[in-house]
Amino acid sequence: MKKFKHYKRQQFAVFGLGRFGMEITKALYNYGYEVLAVDIDEEKVNEASNFSTHSIVADVSEDSTLKSLAIESFDTVIIAIANNMQASIITALTCKEMGVANIIAKAHNEKHGKVLSKIGVNNVIYPEAAMAVKVATKLVNPNIQNHMEIVSGYSIAEINISDKWVNKNLGELALRNQYAVNVLIIIRANDEVITTPSGDTVLNADDILVVGGSNEDIESLSFAVRTQK
Repeated sequence: MKKFKHYKRQQFAVFGLGRFGMEITKALYNYGYEVLAVDIDEEKVNEASNFSTHSIVADVSEDSTLKSLAIESFDTVIIAIANNMQASIITALTCKEMGVANIIAKAHNEKHGKVLSKIGVNNVIYPEAAMAVKVATKLVNPNIQNHMEIVSGYSIAEINISDKWVNKNLGELALRNQYAVNVLIIIRANDEVITTPSGDTVLNADDILVVGGSNEDIESLSFAVRTQK
């Protein structure tokens, strides 16, 4: 196998092209990053070739494969082969031993996740569990459009504003003082985006606030919006 040619832009390698692997490959590629997609299934690799920098048919659980790819040169390796736990664990261990700086791995279950964590995987993902949390959050807080936990207990969320906030500025509302959340971005109805809004920024009808804070504080803000409408 040829040595993989490296570029200056940030690089990702995605191992395993199931639904999760395909979607993350596509998303990273659309963001403009260099993405290497690898799977043992030629049909999946051919599909991924449409939205990846390089796509290769190979068995990443083999040391020789990872060495030929110079995998330690990648900024991040994403191991999305959770259904084959043995291959997932061996691949994660080899990547760690070869000095990959950032390893993200999909876990099939809690036991699998614990093993990956002990190996030294930087971030273990449970996609089904994460989706379940998002659905539950949306059901309980319908005014929250999107919710993403950054670290345990702290999140970024998109929140629809209360009708009573229209034509008021952020200084008047004092959301940070009342709810301990920071307004990071305002998204207007015409897709205008206001980054780092000031206290003088006046809210319009249908604005969406992108806020950051603890899960509890975001929930308090969401409750206030829900009860003030």
